[in-house]
Amino acid sequence: MTTLWSLLSSLSKLAPDTFRPPGDADGIQVGIGDEAGQKRFKISAAAVCLDVTIPVIVKASESGSSLLIAHRSPFSQSTTKLTGYPYLLFQQLVKRKISVCVLHYNWAAVEGGLNDTLAEVLGFSVSGIFETRINGKNIPLGRICQVPKETTLKAFSQYVAKRLDVPFLTYTGNPNDEVERLALVAGDGLTPEWLNLAWEKGYDTYLTGTLNHKLATQARQLKVKIVAVPQAATETPGMRRLTQILRVKHPRTNFTFIEPSIPYSTFIT
Repeated sequence: MTTLWSLLSSLSKLAPDTFRPPGDADGIQVGIGDEAGQKRFKISAAAVCLDVTIPVIVKASESGSSLLIAHRSPFSQSTTKLTGYPYLLFQQLVKRKISVCVLHYNWAAVEGGLNDTLAEVLGFSVSGIFETRINGKNIPLGRICQVPKETTLKAFSQYVAKRLDVPFLTYTGNPNDEVERLALVAGDGLTPEWLNLAWEKGYDTYLTGTLNHKLATQARQLKVKIVAVPQAATETPGMRRLTQILRVKHPRTNFTFIEPSIPYSTFIT
């Protein structure tokens, strides 16, 4: 088995905080915070997940895991001020003696992380980085990908849905328009600012895991086609990859990937 300190060191090398935007949560959220304690704490089993939920905590406990490595933090505030559902999560973690480490934006931005893995699963060649500047530093948002010539939005959407095995996706734009320059951002990877940036840089299509009325309206005005698949489908391949990497780096620790599910249903009339 490995120590918590050794495992955290591996994670910081895999996804250094070079690209972490201000305020983004990462690192230990629940558990031992000091280096001496982390070096003493042995981990025989750990679980990797997208979100920390009560069913995920139960599955992690059943696998003997004492650590959850999550993509998203379950807490938006200090654990000393929790109420409601976050407090219930914290109770379950403490009860089952499970620590939580978050690997969020860094693992999406870094080479070989969520964005690169998603492009690889889709079979797209990465030709550049979709990035912005925050506080004087270039922050990768996603990847610029090459797509086959003469690919319509309809054909592109059908291809993406099949490769990611999703039951549905949403889109903006004319299904018969061609997809030429693609920006790909895994996860909840679309804001009005990022959409405007894609338009300014001349990317006509934006593939991500989120879409709402406001963004769709903006996209129609800018004539940028958005293809949005369920968010978990864009992140799961990269978290599976992380699990495999950790199994190789720490063979004496058992790593389990807890498969996510879409937390909502779609009614088709």
